[in-house]
Amino acid sequence: MEIMFTPFRGSGGNPIFMRLYCCLDPLKKGFKNGCRPIIGLDGCHLKGVYRGQLLIAIAADPNNGWWPIAWAVVEREATEQWTWFLKYLSDDLEIENQCHYTFISDQQKGLDRALGEVLPGCEHRYCVQHMYHNFKKKHPGLALKDRIWNIASCTIVEMYDKAMEELQTFDKDAYEWVKKAPHPRHWCKAYFPTHVKSDMIVNNLCESFNAHIKDARDQPIITMLEIIREYLMERIQRRRAAMEKCKGSTGPLINEIVQTRVKHSSQWMPIWNALHGYQVKGPRGAQFAVDMQKKYCTCRLWEVSGIPCCHAIAAIFMREEDPYSYLDRSYSRGLFFQIYENVLQSISGDDHWPSSTMPVLNPPIPVTQPGRPKKARRRDVTEGRDHGRRLRRRVVIHCRKCGEIGHNAATCKKPSNEEAQQGSNQSSEAQPSNQQRQQSVEKERTASACNCY
Repeated sequence: MEIMFTPFRGSGGNPIFMRLYCCLDPLKKGFKNGCRPIIGLDGCHLKGVYRGQLLIAIAADPNNGWWPIAWAVVEREATEQWTWFLKYLSDDLEIENQCHYTFISDQQKGLDRALGEVLPGCEHRYCVQHMYHNFKKKHPGLALKDRIWNIASCTIVEMYDKAMEELQTFDKDAYEWVKKAPHPRHWCKAYFPTHVKSDMIVNNLCESFNAHIKDARDQPIITMLEIIREYLMERIQRRRAAMEKCKGSTGPLINEIVQTRVKHSSQWMPIWNALHGYQVKGPRGAQFAVDMQKKYCTCRLWEVSGIPCCHAIAAIFMREEDPYSYLDRSYSRGLFFQIYENVLQSISGDDHWPSSTMPVLNPPIPVTQPGRPKKARRRDVTEGRDHGRRLRRRVVIHCRKCGEIGHNAATCKKPSNEEAQQGSNQSSEAQPSNQQRQQSVEKERTASACNCY
């Protein structure tokens, strides 16, 4: 852990807190024990009294889940802060062979320049989701959305060139936008190296981490850091227990990917060359070559992701073998436990901590932002909106006058129970009873008899 603060100001003045970097040893060991060399970088706002930014570095475990590496509290997100963060991260992970590592981000402010200064030899991928958000501001529409994602998902350069030609024919302005975008080596699978064993083109690792610590970002800095540590301690235990209940050689997410490709493999017909090669033909005249010994397919998806593609699985089934035996070791269940055996240790309360030799730090100067503080993430215009349906409850309306459902008292056309009872009483008073009627008839008979005599 590293803390940066302003120098002393005057006699007796305390320094002011500026930045804090945290990389816990079990998390660092877990990354080195089995995580693939791809790291997600992101920054999110702190929403408490003392505003700032939380910078994070997240890795991918063998089940494509996220494994935290380090985080830092800084005053703002800029090149200086990212450079400071990446220097400590590089030292902790002992990054020497830079070309072996890949970083993926949302093109944060100053991050490109910081990576170029600290880790110039590393690959830097851009999140396609963030890139598409910028694209659709000028080029909306579902058809263009599908084409952009298809271009990013191309695994060979020839497929990329063909998809770009189709985009140019469909919408020339959209084509020009993509041509002016960063080089496709940052966001297209066709240009990704094969040693990383990850075809990731979105920064979901960091997005998921940020979503889980959303409430903690409202707290003071020390409280927030303690909430994050406790949450990670519990999460590591839960992930480890969940994997112990799973059967098979891989995790459930990887198993889902394999099963999806198994279904697609039924559309492909392999032809064996009597050695290790297979020529695989499929729909619309498509054809690929598979080498089982080299674990290679000309579509490159097997090499890039480390998981056999549907063409390779068709050849594997022809050999009467198991597709899971051809997965890269980075997805193995045993490697998962090697990572998650690095648990965070429990600690006592602050009343048991030894006295610190560091000077007392004053908190950063709070900056009050105008308007009401925003709690929810700013949604994109094309994102699904629930229009308040989450808070709306289904209530059956009952009328308090007549007791029936479907309307209220204001629109009720029937009299209330009290009004109906009063009306019945009045009608009963207005109409004579049977006894009164009988007495009146007898009086009339007596009077008529007297008149006769």
